[in-house]
Amino acid sequence: MNTALFIALRRLRLPIIAVILSYAVSVTGLTLIPGADGEGRPVEMSWFHAFYFMSYTATTIGFGEIPYAFTNAQRMWVTFSIYLSVVVWAWLLAAMMALAQDRTFLEAMKRGRFSRQVQRIREPFWLMCGYGQTGALLCDRLGHEGQRVVVLEKREQEIFELELHDHGLSIPALLADARDAEVLMSAGLSHRELAGVLALTSDDATNLGIAAAARVLNPYVPVYCRSETPSIAASALAFGTDMLVNPFTAFADELRLLLANPEAHTLFTRLTPTHGTGRLSDRPCPEGQWIICGYGRFGRLVVDALTDAGRPCTPIDPTLLNLSPKDIDGVWQQELDELRDAHLPYAAGIVVGTADDTRNLALVALARQVNPDIHIILRQNDDHSALLFQALKPDMLMVPSVMVARQCLAAMTSAMLTPLQEHLRQMPSATVRRLLEYLPDEDTRVWEVRLNHDEAPAVFAWFGSHREIRLGELLRDNRDRDERLGLHVVALKRGAEFMAGPDEESLILLPNDTLLMAGAPGTQYRLELTLRDAQVLAYVLDDINRPDGLIWRWLANRKNRND
Repeated sequence: MNTALFIALRRLRLPIIAVILSYAVSVTGLTLIPGADGEGRPVEMSWFHAFYFMSYTATTIGFGEIPYAFTNAQRMWVTFSIYLSVVVWAWLLAAMMALAQDRTFLEAMKRGRFSRQVQRIREPFWLMCGYGQTGALLCDRLGHEGQRVVVLEKREQEIFELELHDHGLSIPALLADARDAEVLMSAGLSHRELAGVLALTSDDATNLGIAAAARVLNPYVPVYCRSETPSIAASALAFGTDMLVNPFTAFADELRLLLANPEAHTLFTRLTPTHGTGRLSDRPCPEGQWIICGYGRFGRLVVDALTDAGRPCTPIDPTLLNLSPKDIDGVWQQELDELRDAHLPYAAGIVVGTADDTRNLALVALARQVNPDIHIILRQNDDHSALLFQALKPDMLMVPSVMVARQCLAAMTSAMLTPLQEHLRQMPSATVRRLLEYLPDEDTRVWEVRLNHDEAPAVFAWFGSHREIRLGELLRDNRDRDERLGLHVVALKRGAEFMAGPDEESLILLPNDTLLMAGAPGTQYRLELTLRDAQVLAYVLDDINRPDGLIWRWLANRKNRND
């Protein structure tokens, strides 16, 4: 039975029984009390007339006394029945009003409506556990791209924020704990259109519970889990989580790429779906001494990245000062004094990465006051402080929610983007500049193409029956083969082999190759036309313009005969 209906029946059973009994007593009394016809002869009222009379009397319609005028005894009974029905109906209405305000009933109604919304979904969707700042970014991006999302969130304020925002599509959301297996099932964990599960709450233990439940209940869907704690991350991997998202590790990897190959970093930021890159200025990370304010999980990873690139670092953190609880009031002053003594006027750069936004702002203000040209890498913890952090104009800004959203979007777009980042560090500058040539500064479209029968039937049929296809030939414009489409093959996967930035002029394509494409949004449709239409492919590869259709072939043959 529906939960909401069960609760309603349980709450209203006594007043409903009272209403039924009042009608039964009233109708029975009318049939037992004798009436009189127009000539004064005794008449008994039928059950039908008695029920009909009580129905319109109790509902205040009042058609009159039927089938004859009532006797005094009948009128006395009707008077009693009227007051009885008023009392029981008032009881029932009061019980219904109380039910309408009952939190348990309202929650059951919401869950039932939410479950029905999920069951009606007929296209692939993502189950997001935890809305928050990261969830808002993902919902906005996915919603405006036409991808469906279902949200589970246990904080009422976040559900309120979700309802206020326009994410392009209607997003079913439920206020519930996603660790509950029944809640996950009602949210579509077993739905055949489920594309994957996103465990993105701010608590790593909760994310681990969600990932474990999702992997056990539906082992066939991908699970992306946010985790900043190494021990919990190891447990999540043990459950078979497809991807662990750590914003600190992701930023450190991006910083390593920037230090090793700035142009490759620019390429990667264009390829990665994002709401804004962490790099806000074109100034290169300078050589020299760096100061690290906040030597926690984030600070240690940044120190490793800078040290690997040959930048010496000096960490500064209150936890390193060995302060007693009595000296906690002097933390700020001692930290600021130590920062001033850390060769701040001569430092090349500073990383401000504590978990307190106010403290980060104060440290950046001090650093700029002492050394106006210092290179600044700044951590922003709360999205509500975005305007303040943007006004400071740091060289790099690390926002955990944005980093997690970028990692998830990259994994949703293509599994080839993650290994590509490692290959970009060693990619020659000439190859990077070639790939950047046709990529727009913003709104770069990234997608995968598999040269198989389903996604590229024309190309797949060409293999084995015609000449070889070189990668560059496939990228010709199908409107004018002398021109080139504004896109690139960023990477190619052939079995276990991964090639980043393949040579378009010499590489020969093989069946079942997977291509990672990147270009302007309109180029995807034009490339798909080449991949699927044999006539278009013949024109692109060999400049053969074969007429299609009976009429066009007849006209072409007639033209050839006349020539």
